[in-house]
Amino acid sequence: MTPIPLVFDHLLGLPAHPLLVHGAVVLVPMGAVAFVAAGLKESWRRAYYLPATAIVVVGGLFAFLAKESGESLSQSIRSAGQTVGEHPEQGDTAFLFAMILAIMCAFVYAVYRFSPQLEARFSNVTLPRLPVSYNTVLYAAVVPVAVLAVATMIIAGHSGAELVWKTNVK
Repeated sequence: MTPIPLVFDHLLGLPAHPLLVHGAVVLVPMGAVAFVAAGLKESWRRAYYLPATAIVVVGGLFAFLAKESGESLSQSIRSAGQTVGEHPEQGDTAFLFAMILAIMCAFVYAVYRFSPQLEARFSNVTLPRLPVSYNTVLYAAVVPVAVLAVATMIIAGHSGAELVWKTNVK
């Protein structure tokens, strides 16, 4: 897959990837934890679903930018005769789960926010009766994805740090 060409590979004279990756590494886990915590109580959902969703979506954007800038950095490192190990694949996996989480959080927030309008609009549709609300079911679907997004971000972050350490020690 050819990377989407970025307008920049460098920011302020530094490689863009190490700068952008910090946005993803901080915002995706923070947003995931905030979203999961916000879903625990109705009053927290009202107050915190939107900001938590915004954090996750911005984290997903940073994950995309880090992935794209990492492609060109990886090519530069390889052309210098050094190896990058599993970090690019781990970064791709972290990006994938960050994006899935962002989409799911946005969907759950939209359903939560607009559920009265959706119920009125689709009142003639017969849905199966569940022992819990549909919002709770959607929230429960986000939790494992949030865990995977955080775990894959940690794994990619550690492999990137290890790559930097090995590159600088040699």
